Amino acid sequence: MTRDPVRSGIWEWLASSDPVLRLGGDTPVDEVLVVLGERGLDARCVDVRDLSGKAELLEALHRALELDEWFGFNWDALEEALHGPEEIEAPERVLVCTGFDAFESRAPNDAEVFLDIARTVATTPESGLRGCVLTP
Repeated sequence: MTRDPVRSGIWEWLASSDPVLRLGGDTPVDEVLVVLGERGLDARCVDVRDLSGKAELLEALHRALELDEWFGFNWDALEEALHGPEEIEAPERVLVCTGFDAFESRAPNDAEVFLDIARTVATTPESGLRGCVLTP
């Protein structure tokens, strides 16, 4: 029996307390989304590969998370939005950020702030965010 490295890597990550998982370059994003869905998670894919900084990242997250008009397009608003969804029975959310290495190389400070916010929110007990999966 062959071990599926994507599936087992995601399962190991979900069993850990680490809110961020960095995957290798040859990882098929579609497979990541399927595995997360099989685990009952609300996986939201955000392609950040061509983004140049904070404003574009916040716009991409606004679309991926289907946020309402109230979203303020700043780091505080993102932190508040990531705590959702409001429904208690809703599945935990995972952000799958594709092309993260490219974004991080263009906007290292914005990437660091984003990951700090995601880690903070994901480690807050009442949060609906499980964490982020990053692909190169």
